[in-house]
Amino acid sequence: MKQSELDRVIHDLKPVSADELADAAYARHSDAAMVRARAGRPEARERRRPVRRLAFATGAVAAVTATAVLATVALSGGDQGAHDGRAKGPGEVATIDARTFLLASAEKVAKEPATHGTCWYTRTRTWQDLAPRKPRPGEPISRDPRQTFRAQTASSAETWSCTLPGVTRMRFRTRVPLDIKVTFPTEEDEKRWRAAGSPPISLDGGDTTSKPFTTTYEQRSHLVNPVIGSHEIEWKNIAKLPATKQSLNSYLRKLWNQDRKGGANGYTAPADYGQYVFVSAWDLFMAPTTPGTRAALYRILSDDPSIQVTGRMKDRDGRSGVTVTARGTGVRLVIDPSTARLLDYLEFGDGGTVNEYLAFERQGWVNKIGTTPAS
Repeated sequence: MKQSELDRVIHDLKPVSADELADAAYARHSDAAMVRARAGRPEARERRRPVRRLAFATGAVAAVTATAVLATVALSGGDQGAHDGRAKGPGEVATIDARTFLLASAEKVAKEPATHGTCWYTRTRTWQDLAPRKPRPGEPISRDPRQTFRAQTASSAETWSCTLPGVTRMRFRTRVPLDIKVTFPTEEDEKRWRAAGSPPISLDGGDTTSKPFTTTYEQRSHLVNPVIGSHEIEWKNIAKLPATKQSLNSYLRKLWNQDRKGGANGYTAPADYGQYVFVSAWDLFMAPTTPGTRAALYRILSDDPSIQVTGRMKDRDGRSGVTVTARGTGVRLVIDPSTARLLDYLEFGDGGTVNEYLAFERQGWVNKIGTTPAS
């Protein structure tokens, strides 16, 4: 990234009081040995989607956590230059200083007014890829014309998570699928789809012929509780999370130490505390945490030498953001430089494939289910 672009990125986030951060970029010199030690992937963990999708059966509504698995970065538009946080090769663009950017983000978030409401509204967008299934050894090749083309679908979902007075359960409303879009990686794939009779293609919440529908139901808060390691944070306690760097850091280290000894569902936390915090950060950023908690989280992340800010990119929704990665995690966050809010969460698998891509299009407090926030 050119220096002029770097200056613009930092300026987008630069509050009046952030001039004192100018020396931070030069005061931080990551120890190379420490960075190399952090390069190993952490132990596998059970991941949960931040927004639960609804599965509908006769007379019943069930929450599911199916992940939209994407085939390859090449098949998924809008990911040019995507990577999993590995070190760059010779001749590639140098990284932005992460500490400067994250501290400026913290200053930006800390100035936001604290708000609250009855319902937390979230609109997310997911992508799902269809690719011909490879036959198993000894299995005949399918002659089904629907197994001859590749395609990618996209759709959005609106969710309201509402507290109820005097009870522990919550009321939820979900509206799916919205703004359906289907694309084909090549013209040949589209021709094969048409030759197969233009069949409906599956997507999150239905298929490409589905009309938007709304479902309202009541359930316990575990559907939307954020997760840190193996620890589920109760919805009613989110606003009570520590709001200073020191207190939040103490809280997160306590959870990490517990998970290092072995957490729920056989989960064991990685030895690197910074990785542990980073892979859970998105769950806290998309939850209704207070501005103080989000600012404290940015400040904690700024201390981790394995975290890199790699430049500006446009996400699949066409929004401009700054990418943040951590070595060895396979996770990438895209941050809006003008608001310091989370735009996207990506998780990469082996070979650079995108295992999960979530775009957070809109979120905020409202006082009535079915309404949307002003901004």
